[in-house]
Amino acid sequence: MEQEAIHSIAELFSPGRIAASVLILALTWAFLRILLSLTGLLSRRFSRYRLQISRFFPVARLFLWTSAIYVVVVYVFRPQTNALLALAASFGIALGLAMQDSVRNVLSGLFILFDQPFRIGDMIQVGSHYGEVRGIGLRSVRIHTFDDSIVTIPNSTIAGEAVSNSNSGELNEMVVVDIDLPATIDPSRVRQLAWEAAASSPYVYLKKPIVVGVEDRFDRVFLTRFKIRSYVSDIRLERVLASDITQRLKGELIGLGLLTPAMVSPSSPPPAIADRDRRKRGSP
Repeated sequence: MEQEAIHSIAELFSPGRIAASVLILALTWAFLRILLSLTGLLSRRFSRYRLQISRFFPVARLFLWTSAIYVVVVYVFRPQTNALLALAASFGIALGLAMQDSVRNVLSGLFILFDQPFRIGDMIQVGSHYGEVRGIGLRSVRIHTFDDSIVTIPNSTIAGEAVSNSNSGELNEMVVVDIDLPATIDPSRVRQLAWEAAASSPYVYLKKPIVVGVEDRFDRVFLTRFKIRSYVSDIRLERVLASDITQRLKGELIGLGLLTPAMVSPSSPPPAIADRDRRKRGSP
């Protein structure tokens, strides 16, 4: 009986079957590398459809690896049904005990791929990290921040966090620039200048509206805050648009004499021509 079992195991894991399995997995890996390079090439060539092209790869990778493993198990090793069920049960128990965190990450990764709270190319906020989603794997998600860093976040962490998605699949997104000026300034004049600064920027997306709001705030003295809400033409230019609007508006204010050195004297807080670009997160 023992000899028959040993013979069955030896036949199941024969050198020919192992070599065939390695070959199938290696070809799958090589094809995915080619597909990844092709996806990157097409994304650069057709930048307008970059997001749609980039989102194809994670789904294709999951499908190809699943298909390769199925072919190896069912058509190469061809185990008996009872043996396959017993092996799957034993493997599942062992895997669950030894790799609980990894299993949680994989399951969370599957939920992300199918539920799609975000996709490759979206700008998301997870905890203190904000950036563009560059990769969605079975274990983790990689985002590229504006500090030019790649942050890798485990899928299980994302599943337990609130995730803010700024563009939800579109190439454009809202950028909010806050401008704090002395309360004595003419709000109607500055509001018009702020709108013109946003509308004249080469990075703005003019098919969506530009809105300038005005509100009062207090920071040792009374200030007037101007909120410039506009849309950037490409999510990767978010900070560039905010900086450009700030520079244009500040230049106009100085040129017209509405912003003078006395307004930014050390005895009073600076008017803070702030280029703080806040993403659309339910701001009123």
